[in-house]
Amino acid sequence: MLMSSRLQATAEVLKRFKTAPARLELAISDRLSVRISILDTVLVPFATSLTSLVLCRIPASQIQALPSGLFSSLERLVLHIAWKEHETGMFNEPIVAFESAPVLQRVATNNLMLSQAGAITLRLPWHQLTHFMEADHGEHSHRFLAEIFPQCVALQWLHIGVSDECIGQHFGGPQEIAVTRTVQNLQSLTLDFFESLDASLKYPDFFDATDFPGLRSLRLIGFEMYLEDEFTWNPDQVDRFLYKLEHEFRLEYLSLCHNPSRISLERLFKATPHVTTLDAHIYRNYEGFFETLTLGQDNPLLPRLQTLVLELGLSEALVESKGIETIDPDIFADFLESRMRCDSANRLRKIKLYGGDWEQISDEVPFVQVIQRYLSEGLLLERCAVTEIRQRDTDQDWIERAPELQDWLEARVAFDHTSS
Repeated sequence: MLMSSRLQATAEVLKRFKTAPARLELAISDRLSVRISILDTVLVPFATSLTSLVLCRIPASQIQALPSGLFSSLERLVLHIAWKEHETGMFNEPIVAFESAPVLQRVATNNLMLSQAGAITLRLPWHQLTHFMEADHGEHSHRFLAEIFPQCVALQWLHIGVSDECIGQHFGGPQEIAVTRTVQNLQSLTLDFFESLDASLKYPDFFDATDFPGLRSLRLIGFEMYLEDEFTWNPDQVDRFLYKLEHEFRLEYLSLCHNPSRISLERLFKATPHVTTLDAHIYRNYEGFFETLTLGQDNPLLPRLQTLVLELGLSEALVESKGIETIDPDIFADFLESRMRCDSANRLRKIKLYGGDWEQISDEVPFVQVIQRYLSEGLLLERCAVTEIRQRDTDQDWIERAPELQDWLEARVAFDHTSS
């Protein structure tokens, strides 16, 4: 009764606005048992005016009860279904509320809603989506790639959790990869290997079934990458991966969110000579990263690098408190000197630092002091402390750094672990 009166009060407040709300975020505690319809009271009366909607831990049955045709103005949708509902057979009935939304373009969800029979019951206008973020711990990513991805003809940006079914010899039985698809419009791809068993980067076999001629941005997320380890990468897979990078993609933006070996870095950078922006979150010390990037007569790696984006919010040095720096200032100084004394057309122009608080990127940090020596020569330094945004319990700090998501940061809700 108390919840019902609060919902009615909320609905009355919304009705008093001079214009109907365009953005709405509804979330409930995962410890709260909801027996009345939240959506009928707070959402449905304003559905036609909404351009952005976030639903977090709303009971799946209430979303399933919404009819098709409500969301005539909806452009962006974020869905987070409580994990406890994954085990209750709640997804045998389809979710149809968004399938005919005529201007829906961006969707982030932590669940594709598979029925007990294995059918994807989340119905969306796949053919018109430009951005899709699949955050369901990789459980259904192979199904998405095989069944839904071919329908996404307008897709420009994709995040996919790479499950074990998508790597090695698991993905793509003969019936799935017999025909190579060309995904003409995809410009940015994020592959999250934390959804696989050991989180190590491996060759994504769906690459063999797909061509990405327009890809300009690639983000690789996981624990570690060792291209020289034949247990995780056989030589043929390495060759195919590097060929994709060098000859099919023309990457201008590369993001590395893992712990790569020195050999892996050298081979990645050699295959991506057109990169102008490099984004990095190296959990372990950045030492090998900057040594690899230091220009010399025998090291022309990433010759067009103009912008460097660094994540300082989480590192081995901070977690283990060993008294070492996340970035060694001396090694960083050699790197920066080489990038500022090269040909003027290829000099580093901007460094952007991200941290969980200002202390991590303040003027007192030794490597930041190295950067300041070059500010008078035109080097730009930008700093972003994103404490408030990161208060949600997620491990997706790359979202704040992604250029394409700066106006859609609420997509983080799809990864919210507090609802697990």
